[in-house]
Amino acid sequence: MGIERSFYFGNAAVDQVRGTGWFLGQFVPLEMGLRHQTDVELKWAIHPDGDRRVNGAEANRNATTVSVLIRGTLRTTFEVDGTARVVTLKKQGDYVIFGPEIVHSWEALGETVVLSVRFPSIEFARPAAAG
Repeated sequence: MGIERSFYFGNAAVDQVRGTGWFLGQFVPLEMGLRHQTDVELKWAIHPDGDRRVNGAEANRNATTVSVLIRGTLRTTFEVDGTARVVTLKKQGDYVIFGPEIVHSWEALGETVVLSVRFPSIEFARPAAAG
């Protein structure tokens, strides 16, 4: 895999930053070349059966997110005006799109692979993790 000014080739699972699954965006160091972007972020996520967001529901403050199902089943719960709305991605290619400030959580039903795209890629401070 190599860094080049005009193109880059790699592997999404290998190139993820800090074990997050995100492999392209503002959080990738500038010296990594084209993977450093401020317009878009990409995440490759492989979830084992039963995997779910462990820190509870969260919302991205700045970006719109699109998640596309590659394999498996992903159940996503959105909190909209105090009501839980459940969307289940079941067929390869199913996707969901949601905007900034939308509180959501998810659970993998079976081994699940999802590609998520978030835009724009704007850094924001997250609360420090306990421990």
